[in-house]
Amino acid sequence: MVSEWSEPDLAGAPHGSAVVSTRSPATPSPSSPTDPVEETEYTGRCPTCGTGVFLDNGLCSACGTQYCPACGSPLDGDEDACPGCSVALYFDCPTCGLELSLGAAQCPECDSLFVRACPECGARVLDAPASCPSCSAALMPVRRQTAAIANPALAQLGIVLLRCSGCGNAFERTQGACPRCGLRVCPACHLVLDSRDVMCPRCGAATPIRACPACTAKIPVGVGTCSACGVALCPACGAVVGEDDTMCAACGTELELFCPNCGTELAAEAACCPACGLRFGDLCPACGAETDPSLGRCSACGQALCPECGGSVGENDVACLACGVSLVLYCSSCGAEVGATDSACPACGEVFED
Repeated sequence: MVSEWSEPDLAGAPHGSAVVSTRSPATPSPSSPTDPVEETEYTGRCPTCGTGVFLDNGLCSACGTQYCPACGSPLDGDEDACPGCSVALYFDCPTCGLELSLGAAQCPECDSLFVRACPECGARVLDAPASCPSCSAALMPVRRQTAAIANPALAQLGIVLLRCSGCGNAFERTQGACPRCGLRVCPACHLVLDSRDVMCPRCGAATPIRACPACTAKIPVGVGTCSACGVALCPACGAVVGEDDTMCAACGTELELFCPNCGTELAAEAACCPACGLRFGDLCPACGAETDPSLGRCSACGQALCPECGGSVGENDVACLACGVSLVLYCSSCGAEVGATDSACPACGEVFED
């Protein structure tokens, strides 16, 4: 079993927030001094005032300049396509059909969240294609929660506290995860993240990382398993925990148990997964005797066992019905590998009974 934890920002709006198409130019506001920004594929500078901007937004919060989210060229506000790179500046939400501005990360009508960084190849995505234009990986819109601001008054002063939707705890957004229960949140746009996200699927921001206490590999804050060495971790504090632990000994966080084969949530006393049949003990399912499933057969009663999950299998089965693992057949006399349709061992000539 595996232990796992199953908006205004400082610029005035969440990075990558959805912008409904208005096709009217924005009203410029007084320009401000340029600010430091590390220019990447997702960030740049306003073509008018030089202020650091998140490209997907398409609008400079300092001077009001509209720009192309794809190439950063300035826009008048009434174009259908960018005059600089010819990319279409609007797309329809694939879920509800609402017209949205290019780069919009979430539909305000149906709450569909669009992938802005391909999880397979990392390519930047600006509209809502069914697959990544670079590697063809499927890109399905999903619905995700956004963490609420815990204290709006403090947020106006630049201190942004988020309310954890898992346990109700308030925590500073730069932490990247609730210190009480491990709920992961993007520190830039406040989207709730899952254990597989290494960057925010809405805005592309990198998630906070920490070192695995077992192997020192860098892993995202809030994950329940180190991707490098496979050790189980407390998602709240990052301490090593036992795979069957229901509470972290270091910080006291309650841990949920999940089947490592199919992900089904498990009770602490479960001997096998109720969904896929994976067994967590070393007891023969036929006679109940202690045995080693990796041997492929119970040493007490002779029942054939799946070496992967320990479930009962037929003598001629080529796959385990419980976990789906492929099985190899061997001659009981000499141990040679045999085919499922062989009537006799090709090595020693032993005849098999039907």
